[in-house]
Amino acid sequence: MISPFTLHRKDDLKDAVALLASHGEDVKVLAGGSELILLLKMGLVAPGHLVDITGIRGLSDVEFDDTSNCLRIGGLVTHRALESSVLVQKHFPLLAEMERSVANVRVRNIGTLAGNLCFADPHSDPATLLLAYDARIQTLGAGGKRGLNISDFFVDYYTTALEQSEILTCIEVPRLEDRFSRNYQRFCPGERPSVTVATLVRWDGNTCGEARLALGCVGPTPIRATEVEISLKGRSAKEVLSVAQEAGERAAILCDPLEDIWGSAEYKRHIVMTLVSQGLSQLSQERSAKG
Repeated sequence: MISPFTLHRKDDLKDAVALLASHGEDVKVLAGGSELILLLKMGLVAPGHLVDITGIRGLSDVEFDDTSNCLRIGGLVTHRALESSVLVQKHFPLLAEMERSVANVRVRNIGTLAGNLCFADPHSDPATLLLAYDARIQTLGAGGKRGLNISDFFVDYYTTALEQSEILTCIEVPRLEDRFSRNYQRFCPGERPSVTVATLVRWDGNTCGEARLALGCVGPTPIRATEVEISLKGRSAKEVLSVAQEAGERAAILCDPLEDIWGSAEYKRHIVMTLVSQGLSQLSQERSAKG
């Protein structure tokens, strides 16, 4: 049973922020509500106030900013909107593909990308891919506007760097150069993924000029396998293929997965090794085939 609360509907962002600041720890933001409503029903949270921000204009926009070369995703944009956006499908196809994997259509229709990130569930898809893209988070709080690299946004299990009065207003996703090849993989034996891996490689001719390898669901926060990324730089596509399994093994060592009903920590590290190896092998083979 949900504990009683007062619902405040706000259509102005600054008013919503002021209300959050005035109620301290006894208030929560309601947007899509796909995660919050579950917590309320389970009695895991019992705020005295909810601030409904769904009426705030401008937070449901998806647009491309030519000046910053970034996709700007408003704080109320749903997973379904991103999945079906022609703009996203054309210029950020891997993002649209990932969004199609999130939960189910019912959840994607109401759940927002911003809400997903703020909930900081370690078993989630978007955070891993956005970390590989070097996305940025924009917020507004009592102290004014703030920008955060997504690598600094996640702090621990279900914990972010958001201050109590802050609302996530926008996610900025930089557009990748055409020289990047990319893939996103997930292992999902249950309702939520157990392992996620995003692999991006920028090819300078037939040579790896930059590698980005993000790992999710295997620790309190998604991580970049920086050591592995550095080791791949400067290698030819054939060399990347030859060391793909070794790269997977090194990436697995960096993980700190929890044992649960879906597998032991050792098992999940094995999945990481497999997905990293497969991802790098696929991208390097595609590059080699192009000559």
